[in-house]
Amino acid sequence: MELYRSKGIRMELKVLLVLAVLSFAYGQILPEKKLPLFASRTYGSRFPGDVKEILKIPPVPMPGFNLLSWLGPWFYQYHKAPCSWAVSEEFTDYTQITELEGTNVINHDTMRNRGVCNSVTSIMSVTGPGEFTGKDLVGNNWSGTLIVVATDYKSFSISWGCTKMSVFDNRCEDPYAYVKTRQRKPPARVLRRIEMILRDIWGISVRQLTRILHGRPCSSGRKKIG
Repeated sequence: MELYRSKGIRMELKVLLVLAVLSFAYGQILPEKKLPLFASRTYGSRFPGDVKEILKIPPVPMPGFNLLSWLGPWFYQYHKAPCSWAVSEEFTDYTQITELEGTNVINHDTMRNRGVCNSVTSIMSVTGPGEFTGKDLVGNNWSGTLIVVATDYKSFSISWGCTKMSVFDNRCEDPYAYVKTRQRKPPARVLRRIEMILRDIWGISVRQLTRILHGRPCSSGRKKIG
């Protein structure tokens, strides 16, 4: 009797061992792995494709957008730059103060590039709630459409822009996206919310965008931010 019991135990152990090997081979049991910040349960398969291709489809503006609440100081945190402004991939300490002047929105941007701070002012006309049109008299860096797709006004803002629309269909040939926050170093809860919104709108992650580092803020010559 004991002999049969011993054989039965050995057989059960063999079956469990075979199941364990098959599970690891087919990915059903995974070793414990610490996921990076913002990772979802489907991390690694949730964010396929080229971000620039995804951004070529214009989004809808945020419903109920309030322009006055959106104005003020912002810190750029993540972006996918347009080809016409590719040099901005190198920027650090990138900040903005947005003001209303008549029927136009005035953007005062400051940024550090290779150790040198620069300031730029651009003008956008309001074409609808959360939708603007810019005209860059020097180049195409700020020309075209800008759409605010999400903001809570107090902590973050996510915007989409296009410097050149296609002549064949309703697609953008040179799109961009910016993620801005009110704080220079936003708390984790704000970053988590940004990540969720990027997933919901475009199916992308902040890890697919360029991170903008903030060290020493540049002076804009205007109201100090941060």
